[in-house]
Amino acid sequence: MNNRKIKKITFITLVTFFILLIIYSIFGSSMSFSSVENIKKSRILKEDLISSLKINNREAFYDKNSNTYFYTVSDRYENKKYALNLQLEKGYKYKIIDKIINVINVNYDDYIDIIIYNDKYYYNTKIKLTNVPIIKITTNDEISREDTKSEFTYINSNSKNNKVYSNAMIHIRGASSASFDKKSYKLEMYDNKFMDEKATIISDFYYGSDFILDAVYRDPSKIRNLLSIQLWNDISSDFTNVRVYSEFVELFINNEYRGLYILTEPINRKKLGLDKSKNDNTSVLIKSNDWKIVDNNKNFENISDANYMGLEIKYPNDSKYFQVIWQKFIDKIYDYYSPDTEVTYSVINNAFNLNNYIDLIIFNAFINNSDGNMVKNNYFYMEDLDSNEIFIQPWDMEYSFGLEYLDDINKNLIKKVPSDSNEILTTFKHPHAENINELLIDRYWSLRKNIITEKYFDDILDNYLHELNKGVAKRDSKIWYEYDIEKEIEEVRIWIHKRIKYFDEYVSDLEDE
Repeated sequence: MNNRKIKKITFITLVTFFILLIIYSIFGSSMSFSSVENIKKSRILKEDLISSLKINNREAFYDKNSNTYFYTVSDRYENKKYALNLQLEKGYKYKIIDKIINVINVNYDDYIDIIIYNDKYYYNTKIKLTNVPIIKITTNDEISREDTKSEFTYINSNSKNNKVYSNAMIHIRGASSASFDKKSYKLEMYDNKFMDEKATIISDFYYGSDFILDAVYRDPSKIRNLLSIQLWNDISSDFTNVRVYSEFVELFINNEYRGLYILTEPINRKKLGLDKSKNDNTSVLIKSNDWKIVDNNKNFENISDANYMGLEIKYPNDSKYFQVIWQKFIDKIYDYYSPDTEVTYSVINNAFNLNNYIDLIIFNAFINNSDGNMVKNNYFYMEDLDSNEIFIQPWDMEYSFGLEYLDDINKNLIKKVPSDSNEILTTFKHPHAENINELLIDRYWSLRKNIITEKYFDDILDNYLHELNKGVAKRDSKIWYEYDIEKEIEEVRIWIHKRIKYFDEYVSDLEDE
């Protein structure tokens, strides 16, 4: 054998060695090159072979109903090569079925079949890649309307704050929504001993101790409340710094997949930038839960608790303030909400921040907020007890953009308003306040320049569809009720385009009057 052949063989051997060394260093010794048939022939099937699974040093979440581990992978890897390295106990190996090595092409639609084994046993399972954050709740007790102790885990591959582990109190939230099969939840983060609330950074947007998991059960598009929040954030940004942030997540409770949820911030004192109580003064936050919030009794001397009519004081929690809060708050809003009073410019201006009021009228009317308006599902807040104006923050806007509320939750889930409907379910025109109408007209045409536009909504809807159409909507549809996310979002798009055309005509007619 001549020197040239020897050098060639030596070179090939060294290259092969280094390639194997690289593979070993990337994938680890637990990776298997054995055939699936040989593994199964020489071992016994054991369903509980492993109790947990980590992939690339990050926890995968197990769904016992489908025998599948869910693992979140950043959007930037979509349709790209990705090394799927499983961390297993000593003595365990794994093989991705139909793959020679564990480099996969990231596809959110497909399942990855794997086999895990040791010297005696083997176990078949699946891995599902998802592009949205995952939340896992583990608890020993049934989750009810009362606070229940739990362990909370949050994983987000698209965020810097991509791992959160905490104790949490969890309870079912909502009024009519609490009767749905798919529940919404309120969570509060706690320290290791469940003694004190613990502020937590979640994703890139939220720092606080409590948040909400919204089931968005009755909306088959899954985006109406989220779209309403984003629209209100942008409309109100001219006059306030309050922005409520939300994101899609997938939820697991006690190793059971619960589908698509929206993680969102609660409305509280901190979110609204209100100061704490001090001396004999305090900021005020009041939630409206019902359609009627005043009656003909203007004597508030005996009101000593946090609830009055459909209103609830959320801050302060100190009962020493309750009587004076109701006195000052009800006095300010009474003329506006009393059916015996004409709503004039003076009545509105004496109660509310005028810019906030004008924006909210346009917002509610445009989205056809059938379960809201200026009464129900709002938070009223004042900077202090002597404030000259009340601000309003809307909340819970699922019944919007062509969706209406039905008392019978088993009857077609919801009622969809035809996209060519010209009905306005909420107040817009003010018959006794021409000055308000003029402000509404001017503000609407101002918003039409850059916010209430077809492009604004199309861009948002395209982003929602891009995120939901990678598998999460299909998984949610399979376990709750069947819906087509593309069709549903397209219906919202069509409704909005027709709504803009109708509203332009409506405001123009009001302007002509």
